[in-house]
Amino acid sequence: MTFSETSARIIASQICTNEGDEFGLVESFAQVCNFLNDNPDRLSSRAKATAPSIPFTSSGLQVLAKTYFTAYRKSDLPVIPGTVPDDIVSVVMMEAFGYTQRDADRIKIEHQLAMSAENCVGALLERYLDSVLRPYGWYWCCGSFVKAVDFIRHDQGMNWLTLQIKNRDNSENSSSSAIRNGTPIQKWFRSFSRTGATNWSKLPPLMQGYNLSEQGFTDYVRAYLLKERQRTQQAP
Repeated sequence: MTFSETSARIIASQICTNEGDEFGLVESFAQVCNFLNDNPDRLSSRAKATAPSIPFTSSGLQVLAKTYFTAYRKSDLPVIPGTVPDDIVSVVMMEAFGYTQRDADRIKIEHQLAMSAENCVGALLERYLDSVLRPYGWYWCCGSFVKAVDFIRHDQGMNWLTLQIKNRDNSENSSSSAIRNGTPIQKWFRSFSRTGATNWSKLPPLMQGYNLSEQGFTDYVRAYLLKERQRTQQAP
């Protein structure tokens, strides 16, 4: 079956809620499917297992569209962990670093909250980039069904340009980075794990000229989390 961008748009429009800027992702979804049609090796193994015919059939497009918009609607507001901290962690902190029982217990809880927050940063970074890049013809590969690629667009010759985004320089192992070998995928990471310095000054050529910055990212995160907190508080 021949892939149809029109069918992808229609299916995405049917699943889209038209709330906020979600409708603007209809074209993004259609182009992501178009990219997969041109580059079938970029479809993740999980997506292949779910719907082997993706993206050429109506049912396959339905699966991808639901995955895409469900991922977009999923809140990236950190949640309080449901796990109970290990008591031995407090013992190790007291004996190794000299903390009191009270301070060790407090830090143990705060560490859980910090880890919950850290786990959201990568997703928040992609949301920020989408908010800036989408008006310029970049399409967000939301939903994690495109392997090793987070943003795509066409160049003037209608060739695909591909970006992979990481929050830190140590966010992937060697097997993950090997997926890019022999491909034109450009990778960029936001921060250095050893120094904490940011990497906005070393954006790859494909990402330059859009006024991307750490201040812009910070402002976006504050506004997004405020909106999400208000939304969750209003939910029944």
